[in-house]
Amino acid sequence: MTAAIAIGLAYYNEMVATAPAEILSISPTAFGGATTAIGILAGFRLTGSYGRFEECRIFWGDTNNAIRDLARQTMMWMRNADQQARMLKLLKAYPVVLNFHLNCKGGHHNIPRFGKTDEPSFEDRVHAEYLAELRDIYTDDADIDDYHRMAKVKYNGGNAPLEVLTLMGETIATSVGTVDAIYVREFDEQLQRLCAVFGASERVLRTSLPTSFTRHTSRLMFFWSNALPFAYYTTTGPIGTVFASIFTSWAVQSIEDIGVQLEEPFFVLPMRQYSDGIFDAVNQIEENYLAYVLPSIAATGGEATKENQLRLIEENQRLVRENKRLMKTG
Repeated sequence: MTAAIAIGLAYYNEMVATAPAEILSISPTAFGGATTAIGILAGFRLTGSYGRFEECRIFWGDTNNAIRDLARQTMMWMRNADQQARMLKLLKAYPVVLNFHLNCKGGHHNIPRFGKTDEPSFEDRVHAEYLAELRDIYTDDADIDDYHRMAKVKYNGGNAPLEVLTLMGETIATSVGTVDAIYVREFDEQLQRLCAVFGASERVLRTSLPTSFTRHTSRLMFFWSNALPFAYYTTTGPIGTVFASIFTSWAVQSIEDIGVQLEEPFFVLPMRQYSDGIFDAVNQIEENYLAYVLPSIAATGGEATKENQLRLIEENQRLVRENKRLMKTG
């Protein structure tokens, strides 16, 4: 649009206008004030949108750290193998569920919203991808009830991440009696941390920038860019007006476009890569975790067997209780 107006203006002023009074132009000095206001408005829009983007990136970093801590604590303190396996699966499932909750396509941007009439609906195709990713975690029938609960809540339009947090809480609650109360509290604190980050993510998701601000900025950009050729003509001439108007309009409106994209950070952030990274981190902690062998066990030629690991956990718990007792009496 700006290019067409610039070319038309140059043609009129050079070929049609016969007197200086007939030349169409705007005073560059007067137009400079409007340009300054537009620049400030575009910069404010970009700053606000980038703040949302940066905030959500930090949320995912906190989620990553909390899940790693929970996976490490699960391997350290949970003695029951079934509880341990269930908790690790839930930790792997949480970023997948969170991704589909914050992004309507779950990061599968190649899924079209409107397909052929004989194809499944958009919601059904997204739900199929959701189930497929969960099925990669629940590869056997163990803890299959958790899988069905997450699938049912998602299909019914419920809050699936909250359901996963509930399942984690149930797992931690069932470990009471086999895990020291101190460590149960540590589990719960990490779970609260995950819940707080999830709530903050929902706040950003459901509270966008005011639509009136977006519409007003777009309208001002439209009128300003179309008026650019009239301000440039007296200083740059017919040829310079075309190129200067196009470049200036592209530069400023690109800032506006970037701000519009960053306004919805969960559609811009590489959340699938984040989910895959968390999945790999939990797998690594699960596969590579090896309890430290006490010197007394090593002296007898013992190895880091299950019995020795349990003995180590009991010894560590005894030392923690002893230290707390000494601190109270001291």
